[in-house]
Amino acid sequence: MEETTKIFRALADSTRMRIMLLVLKQELCVCELESVLSMEQSRISHALRTLRDAALIEERRDGRWIFYRAAASLPPSLISYLEESERDDEQTLADSEKMARLLESEEPEGRRCPLRDQ
Repeated sequence: MEETTKIFRALADSTRMRIMLLVLKQELCVCELESVLSMEQSRISHALRTLRDAALIEERRDGRWIFYRAAASLPPSLISYLEESERDDEQTLADSEKMARLLESEEPEGRRCPLRDQ
């Protein structure tokens, strides 16, 4: 029961929910999340820490960079719920569109993480 409560508390914040929906789709670093969400690094890092503590996301280190993705252990029912909630929310749909534009960008200024360009 305590684990379930921790998960729901972690997802009760709109910033954390937006991040969760983005990392469900693919692995991202903080700078990519900053670009999509238009938020400061400290706010995003705090949200990521909460999601990690609730075992909702995993991280992978590459040198000094850390990449985040949805935890492999997420129950399929939770994934389905999250995906369904995205379809009903304009903000999260806009986040997905913005992420797609960043992924497709050919211009260095519009690119995502500098590490991805190496």
